[in-house]
Amino acid sequence: MQTNQATIEMPAATLDSILSLENFQKKHADKFTTGQLTWFMRNREHNGLSESGAVILSARKFYIDENLFTQWFASQKA
Repeated sequence: MQTNQATIEMPAATLDSILSLENFQKKHADKFTTGQLTWFMRNREHNGLSESGAVILSARKFYIDENLFTQWFASQKA
């Protein structure tokens, strides 16, 4: 049995969509507490955040791709 799965093309990342973790938290403080983001990051291997490609680690500093994070967050269902 063959399934039809649509391929979703990810938009190319731009530097405008990539924020340091600190700046991401400041920009989205109305949606996420620092504790929530810390929990997301600490558990990124288990919650799928790493697999989503939304987290970038460069020079021992974390960055978030807003577009990919939004897609990951929207996919979280209770």
